[in-house]
Amino acid sequence: MRTAVITFTYNEAVNLPIWLRHYGGNFGEENLFVADRGSDDGSLQSIGGANLLRLPRNEFDEFEKTNFISNFHRSLLNFYDTVIITDCDELLVPDPQKFASLRDYVESSTFDYANCVGLEVVHIINAEMPLDLTQPILSQRQFVNFRSVGCKNLVSRVPTMWLPGFHSCNHPPRIDPDLYMIHTKLMDYSIAMRRQKINLGTVWSQRSLDQKFGAHHRFDLRQFVHQSFLVPIDAINRKLVMPFGFDAEIAEITAKTVQHNGYFHVPMNISRLVELPDRFRRLI
Repeated sequence: MRTAVITFTYNEAVNLPIWLRHYGGNFGEENLFVADRGSDDGSLQSIGGANLLRLPRNEFDEFEKTNFISNFHRSLLNFYDTVIITDCDELLVPDPQKFASLRDYVESSTFDYANCVGLEVVHIINAEMPLDLTQPILSQRQFVNFRSVGCKNLVSRVPTMWLPGFHSCNHPPRIDPDLYMIHTKLMDYSIAMRRQKINLGTVWSQRSLDQKFGAHHRFDLRQFVHQSFLVPIDAINRKLVMPFGFDAEIAEITAKTVQHNGYFHVPMNISRLVELPDRFRRLI
């Protein structure tokens, strides 16, 4: 069984090596596709055998990105059994108690497509040290945010048309409780701040702004720090950390998904802070 993985990048000096190592280790670098919008930070100099697709760096338009990925995904299905799409800071992992690796999960599972359980790694800045990138990431972080916005359809064996943001598509959600998407955007305060400054320098298309796509990428630094790092500390202080397990949340997402114009819109506002079990500590 052959599997391809696609990502979309701009100046991802931190995340791209992690992405390449994770997905290349599972499926081989030759089956990875990096669509890049004019990176100039040196991040493209060490992508090994991955396939580089150079795209023009014009104003950023969520519709253009989504249409490109949807159509490229469909094209790759001519040559691959399974095609995975992820942002550069999204790493898919199956439950290690049930699967030896992501490759094992893909090759031993029967599905047309699968939605993942979205977990956002959080740096608790008053209790955890800055990240050491030479060590496993999850061994250095204790908490993750479950977020319905991250429960995306990222693994598919059938053509799929996504909406901007890739949170919703033309298939109803089928969330596999054994497949997790580890979102590393907030894994380290300093790394996240540098990334947010890059995001703030992005020139957006007017139609993306009109639709309010990617609004969180345009948070000023004060708002970004409050939402990303201070709110989780407050949740811990108020003892709002919940047990790991998401059956109720998956059921709620399924029940609240709305179909409109042929697309299935998942609810975007379901979230809670949980402690990451020890079995995940060395996966990434």
